[in-house]
Formats: sequence, C-alpha cells, structure tokens
Amino acid sequence: MSKVQNILISFGAFWLSLWVARALGWPLGKLNDGVVYGDGVLAALAMGVVSSMSRTLAAALAGVVVTVGVSGRKPALWALIVAALYVVDAPVHHHWGYPATSWDRLWQSVDLIFPAVICIATAVVTARVRGHRSDSGRVAQPSTVG
Repeated sequence: MSKVQNILISFGAFWLSLWVARALGWPLGKLNDGVVYGDGVLAALAMGVVSSMSRTLAAALAGVVVTVGVSGRKPALWALIVAALYVVDAPVHHHWGYPATSWDRLWQSVDLIFPAVICIATAVVTARVRGHRSDSGRVAQPSTVG
C-alpha cells in the first residue's frame, strides 16, 4: 500500500507544482523581457535556464514535497517520477515561424531538462539534510557484549 501512496504523492506533487509554475510564470517571465541573448553556447544555456525559471522553482518545491511526504528508506528516489513527468508532460511551448537552428534546439533542451535536474538535486539535498538531522538526534547506546 505504501508504494501506491508514494506514487500518488509523486503525481500530486507534480500536479501542484504545475499550478505553482503557472502562478510564478508572470512575475518570473519579466526576467526575459527586453533581454537579447547572443549566439553562443553559454547564451543558449542561460536563456534555457532563465526561460524555465518558474517551472524550475516549482520542480524544486515538488522535489522537497516528495522527499518529505513519501515513506521508505530512500525517499529521494520517488522524485524521479516527478522529474520524468517534467521531461515528458510539462507544458513547454516553442513554436517557430521559421526552422529552428541548433542554438534554438540547445536552449529548448535546457528549458525542458533543467527543471527535472533541479527537482532531483533538491530531493537528494533534502534527503541528506533530513538524514543528518535524524542521525544527530540519536544517542549512541553502549553495547553490553561481554
């Protein structure tokens, strides 16, 4: 039963993160207004990161929610479901009136993959922080071998 519960938590975190991304879309969308990026690889990477900022923050939040909400020994692994959903099912729309260049494809790829990477990273960090806190609260028991 806990696997089904963890799957539902993962899907629910993804669904809620889409609403958070939509709410953050307008204010964070202003980061790209009036910015002209160059034609280099670093400019394409930067444009992909900045254009996905609302989904990235929402994915980070979803990674934390999943890691805290699921039960099991390795809760960060359940964030892989959310990350996969971000790559497969997240609403990303890039329509062109002309054929896309390799530069366009690079920033589109970064725009698509960056939120998933951040989701996994925040889940791993959250799991490590939670693991260290639970370990620091334990007191070593003396062994009575003898």
